[in-house]
Amino acid sequence: MKKIILISLVLTTTLISYAQVSLSAGAGIANGFSSDQSFTGLNGGFEMPRSNDVTFYGRIGHYFSRKGENTNTTSAYNNNPNDPIYSIQASYLYKFNYTTIEGGTRYYVMNDYDNGFSAYGGTNFMLSFNSIKRKYERDASYGVDIIENWQNNYSIDPNENEDATIMNLSLGLQGGVKYTIAGTGTVYFDVSGQYTIFNAAQNENFAQNYLNSFDNQYSRLFFIFSVGFRKDLY
Repeated sequence: MKKIILISLVLTTTLISYAQVSLSAGAGIANGFSSDQSFTGLNGGFEMPRSNDVTFYGRIGHYFSRKGENTNTTSAYNNNPNDPIYSIQASYLYKFNYTTIEGGTRYYVMNDYDNGFSAYGGTNFMLSFNSIKRKYERDASYGVDIIENWQNNYSIDPNENEDATIMNLSLGLQGGVKYTIAGTGTVYFDVSGQYTIFNAAQNENFAQNYLNSFDNQYSRLFFIFSVGFRKDLY
């Protein structure tokens, strides 16, 4: 996430040096086509006109983690070999989120990019990252001391991964509407649909276990709904 923020700052500083550019900020919802859960988040970006009705845009978004609904278990082993309770079953839920970097071309109709009410649409590409982590829970089948302190006294097998990241390259379409208030800025609402054409996972086995679970929130086809405010810089 720190790398994403650094990239954002470098891009913003570079773009401000251009004669005409717009900066935007907003909120959004990401939803996988085959998932029952939605992810809320924030985004920020830029837009540069190539003509009065054609622009290039870029946007970075982060859609916050949500926990799954199904409990899973794994073995945790006692750090003290003399303790009579050698191992316990540790309960956990999966946590999953989206971080997105997108860009593409927009074509405006009815009015120009920086004038009045317009609709827009176009193609885009997206690089997205899904972070998957375990969120350990208390297990009431053991004594209070174990429930409260098991993570201090017990350890998961070090060969058992507890998180993973899936990187995705997607292509898609975007469409929306905006209204520009002269001298103030632009409010907008848009929707993009993305289809992943390539993905790769760090900690492949852990990622595959998640993808095979009942809590799978990952989808190759997903949608992002955004609303926000754009300020034109001249």
